[in-house]
Amino acid sequence: MITRHTVGNALVLHASERISTEARTVALSVDRDPDNDIVILDLQHELPFDIWDTVATELRRQRLRRGIRLVVCGARPETGALAGQWLSDRLGRPVIAPFGRMIPGAAGLLFVHATDLGGWVCYRRGHTPVWQSKRYPVPAWDGAAVDHLTISSTCAAEPLPGGVWLRESRDEAAVAVHGSHLTSTMPCLPDAMPVLVGCPGTAPLRLDDIARFWRGLAPEGREHARFVQYGPVALPDGEQFGQALADLLRSPVRVFTGVPSGRPDGPAMFTVDADGRPGWQVFAEELAYRPRETLGAKAVTPRILRHRAPPELGEPVGPRVYQYAHDAVVEVIPSGLWLRAPEPPRHADRIRAVPMDPNRVRLVVDDPAPAAADRHRELAGDLAARLDPATRRRAAVQPSSLVAPGRPGLSARGIEAGTYRHTTGHAADLLPAPSVPAPVPEPVPVAVAGPPAPSASEVAVAVPAAAGPAAPPHTVLPGGTGLLGATPGVTGLHGPEAEATGPHGAGPDVAGLSVVGSEVAGPHAAGPHAAGLDGIGPDANAPDAAARDVAGPVPGGGAGWATSPTMTLPVHRPAPAPVRFQRTPGDDARGVRPGPDLDEERTWFRRAFRREIAAVSADVADVLAAHPALAGGADAVEYATAVRLYLSAAGDGLDQALRSAEPGGHVPFARCVSAGVRRLPVHRGVAYAGAGLTTADLRRIAQRRVLTDWGFTNALAEPPADLPGTVEVLIWSATARRTAAFETGDGVPARVLFLPGTAFTVLQVQEPEAGAPARLLLRELAVEEPPVDGRVRFDALALAALRQHLVRRTGPGTPVPAAAARRFTGVPGLR
Repeated sequence: MITRHTVGNALVLHASERISTEARTVALSVDRDPDNDIVILDLQHELPFDIWDTVATELRRQRLRRGIRLVVCGARPETGALAGQWLSDRLGRPVIAPFGRMIPGAAGLLFVHATDLGGWVCYRRGHTPVWQSKRYPVPAWDGAAVDHLTISSTCAAEPLPGGVWLRESRDEAAVAVHGSHLTSTMPCLPDAMPVLVGCPGTAPLRLDDIARFWRGLAPEGREHARFVQYGPVALPDGEQFGQALADLLRSPVRVFTGVPSGRPDGPAMFTVDADGRPGWQVFAEELAYRPRETLGAKAVTPRILRHRAPPELGEPVGPRVYQYAHDAVVEVIPSGLWLRAPEPPRHADRIRAVPMDPNRVRLVVDDPAPAAADRHRELAGDLAARLDPATRRRAAVQPSSLVAPGRPGLSARGIEAGTYRHTTGHAADLLPAPSVPAPVPEPVPVAVAGPPAPSASEVAVAVPAAAGPAAPPHTVLPGGTGLLGATPGVTGLHGPEAEATGPHGAGPDVAGLSVVGSEVAGPHAAGPHAAGLDGIGPDANAPDAAARDVAGPVPGGGAGWATSPTMTLPVHRPAPAPVRFQRTPGDDARGVRPGPDLDEERTWFRRAFRREIAAVSADVADVLAAHPALAGGADAVEYATAVRLYLSAAGDGLDQALRSAEPGGHVPFARCVSAGVRRLPVHRGVAYAGAGLTTADLRRIAQRRVLTDWGFTNALAEPPADLPGTVEVLIWSATARRTAAFETGDGVPARVLFLPGTAFTVLQVQEPEAGAPARLLLRELAVEEPPVDGRVRFDALALAALRQHLVRRTGPGTPVPAAAARRFTGVPGLR
């Protein structure tokens, strides 16, 4: 007799009177499977011989039509594999069952392990079983941490539910204790693979073993790897763990400063004591280290990629900086917190480079002068008293004059001697610290919004040549916004301009680019400008400013754009009615160049955007450090900068220019963007867009059958909440690239891009009906797949997947910023 109950997200079938504790725990914690029904077989006692026939009958009675993810509790590990194949043959449905021992992990994770690989295996009637994953839910890095590997005679790499562990292989007793703790407490993060290094209580792990592991790691594993020092590691004297790894591997690395715990969507990170017990919850959670350029060179200060800020720190006023009092701020640093004046001192990098102590959180107090030092120490004592008890017990208030490396009198003993004592009420017995020179403020670029967007009838005029004391004209983007967009100090793309003037007749454009809009035709139209923009600065009025901003001929050129870094970009506007299809451009007007050689385009881009490249170099370096897979090659920074510029408001007119099928300065820029986009992660599955089309337009598109977009097709990997338009466009993507790594604060993390020249086949056109919106269903055509009018076998699969996705789609959707919404409003292949 089988009894069924729905518990949490699972259907539990049990033969005894009550559900076992193991089955109940799994059912209540497991996440919903969007593609399969989760079925738990609770087999805890002696079972009748016809149990499997009864199970099959019960599952048929449920009238379930999806696949089954089968979890077997209370039975031998091989039972799951046998039951999976048997039920698949009997029910005619795919069954995903564990091959090996299933180990429940933290936060509902189901981890399957065996000596010979082990994992979740899909069984289908009449087909060979297919291995699917090691973990459920499946993280992006799952395939990189599946096997138990012998790294050396003393080191092994062991897969864990939440990552992988490089540890000592000779002390099995210590390994078993800590392994059990990590299995039950460390969550599986969807986009980050913690690589724990070392084991408390065992011999230090050698750096050579880490290098061997890294060399054998798959590319997706390297991209998602986050190193964590869990136990002793043999490091050079005075070297930080992350810096030693970056220098050893000759690659940027990312380091978690603590071991994750809690929920995968918001883990807390704690340091590890020498005996393996949790220390204090870190503030700077993730750091990026870059290798030294040469042996013995000074190390670059690690960058904080992710941090936590409890509400006690105050309101944010800058990156990792919070307003604690009217005259003091708190900055999150790797070693803890830094209480200082609003303007950072000149030795700020030395404070930020202080390594973290797993046993103690530092509250660094800035002490430039006795009066300020007393004030800061008083505030630090108050801050320490407001922190949570666990952090407060480990807090040490220390003066910056003794903490900053490289300053006189610094030593480990000196730092400890300069540690202030504090109570929960106030800072006591605090001595004034020596003063340091007053900080020198640095100029900060200020973004100023531009005039309203020009109407369709307005004519674009190039900036006239001028030199001397006249104020430079206010630069406006095609959409009417300021140049800086999402990145301060970054100029944008301008147009249209009078190309007939040529390089010798062109005026001193900002970064060599022209300005759009009749409002800027003369000096009287100049408005407020942003400090730090190209052509605006100490040498803005120098006689040779124009000569420096206009690029000369490119060696080996031949293209018209090679002689001058200018481009014509139309105002980005929705497609007019009736719809117009794009015409096929010639080779000199395509955004993707036939062939790998982009030397001419890169030379043009360096000259035309030299100031932009300098302005965003730090941000781009952070992105490349956080995503090592994007950092390959000497041209990585240039291509990454091109992608960053395109994603900002500055790139709004580029796609319209490409779709015009005309050559010009926009072509080399688009080719550099394409080269950078090719390196981004691939999105396979459904992508969303919107369009404002009539029923007649939809019928014309249905007759076309194949659409080719010669601009970048912008779409969303998640259903949008409020995208404008009358038609919902769904695209089945095979090669679209995710841009989240380069999106800025007001960007669109769910954006995906299709490269210029991508072809799409029209699968179905659904005209609007009562209660149902109009829909256009497309499929991306592969490069090697000829865009023929006849149906192919992939069309039916993609159409079925899109329809199924529409049926299952739930939730309010992802909001899209109004300023960015127009990028996602349009149909590929239309002008």
